[in-house]
Amino acid sequence: RLLPRPALSSQSSLWRGASTSSGDVAEPQKTHKIGVVLFDGFTVLDAYGPIQAFGSCKLDDGKGGFHQLFEISTIGTASGPVKSAEGPSSIAEYRFDECPYLDVLLIPGGQGTRKLVEDEDFLLRLSAATRQADITATVCTGSGLLAKTGLLDGRPATSNKLSWKWVKEQGPKVDWVTKARWVDDGDIITSSGVASGLDMTLHLIERLCGRDFAEMSARRMEYVRHEDPDEDPFLVI
Repeated sequence: RLLPRPALSSQSSLWRGASTSSGDVAEPQKTHKIGVVLFDGFTVLDAYGPIQAFGSCKLDDGKGGFHQLFEISTIGTASGPVKSAEGPSSIAEYRFDECPYLDVLLIPGGQGTRKLVEDEDFLLRLSAATRQADITATVCTGSGLLAKTGLLDGRPATSNKLSWKWVKEQGPKVDWVTKARWVDDGDIITSSGVASGLDMTLHLIERLCGRDFAEMSARRMEYVRHEDPDEDPFLVI
């Protein structure tokens, strides 16, 4: 279903509240703070798929600009350039110890996770950031990192099926869900491999802001959304 391009007005269904007879403008939805963890060897789409989905969730402000529903920052063990597994570098804006309050912490996967599961300092920092965020979301083998902290013990989670055996070894006490595109367990959401992070993020946008916003974001990306978390065409392990 195609949605008309939403405009920023008190009449929009995408705004909380309603206009009053006196013409007062309704208050906009909360701007959610998103922190994306970067590390050497992260997978580009794991991080930038969700970044694009969150960034596409915006309303015209009527003045040639936009009101963003999600404010996105990047986090690393040190601030500065971080090289992805695919080659291009991104900038970590904050260190873990100076990270601002986050509504959502996003942990991508990538080849670099293989080394980081043995890095106790990184795991301690990741664990602390997870405990401080309202929601933690992982993409691909990012769930392996979170599992290694112990914070997934006894909880349902999923991951990339191509790395399934390795990921399970990082968290033997995790209730690993084999057939899942994503698993929503309240304050922790995990997705399967790479592109599934887009669907998980759109699900999270719907949870936080409503279905209209999720559909708007998907339309802006010209992305056909998968809405069934149990739809997993890559199940073969």
